Amino acid sequence: MTFAFNDAEWRMTRLERLGLKEDPFKLSADPRYLYLGSEHLSVYKQLLNIISRRRGLGLVIGDMGMGKSSLARRLYDVHSAEPNMDVCYIHTAAFKSGMDAARQISTSLGVDPQRSFQRQMESIERKMADAYIAKRNVVILLDDAQLMDPSALEVIHRLYNFDYDAKVAQVLAFGQNEMLGLFEQNKAVNARVFARLILSPLALGSALQMVLFRLNVAGRNAPLIHDNAFELLYESSQGVPREIIRLCNIAIDLLLQSNESMITLAIAEEAVKL
Repeated sequence: MTFAFNDAEWRMTRLERLGLKEDPFKLSADPRYLYLGSEHLSVYKQLLNIISRRRGLGLVIGDMGMGKSSLARRLYDVHSAEPNMDVCYIHTAAFKSGMDAARQISTSLGVDPQRSFQRQMESIERKMADAYIAKRNVVILLDDAQLMDPSALEVIHRLYNFDYDAKVAQVLAFGQNEMLGLFEQNKAVNARVFARLILSPLALGSALQMVLFRLNVAGRNAPLIHDNAFELLYESSQGVPREIIRLCNIAIDLLLQSNESMITLAIAEEAVKL
């Protein structure tokens, strides 16, 4: 279905009538709208612990739309501003080989490119040694890590083959469920995993709080969705955060075309059909 409100000024006027300064359910990544429900907050706190206590390698597993990338970006935003941190964020870790992985990580950490895998790893290792001496913590965030070739795990293996009295680099890999199988193919690397963290679907209460939080950020301090309408949207989403936001996005589009002041069950039913 093609919606008939392409005029931005008209849309903004309609949103303002609802007490909104902007669209609360836009699908683009905006750190202001990141809400950590109890399910995700627990994982986030464990990731902070891995970094601050130098625990080494951590895996974050979840289906599409569960918020893995949002957590990775949040960790990057928080730690890249700290003076004693060197943070590397690879948003799509689809490494085709060990050399590809070493090159991309090197570039992100400001390490010069080398012609061979051995020399590239030696350059990374010198970077790690210098960071340790300077009491800096190196954090490597790998998003969509299920896409990497198994040979790329050799880089992680090498990173943890030279340790001091604490882990020099904290590698956090975020990926879909098949990432577990990828790591299990490499026994040496799999044995280094400190924690395997699962991102679960949001419970109804957490999903509701996420929606209310987004409304508040957009300027509205009151609910916009009737209870029975939200229950339908939640059930249809199966608790997946991205799907909840997508359905709310469709529902608010329908609301703007109607004479209603809130998203009703009828509007929610139409949104689910779309």
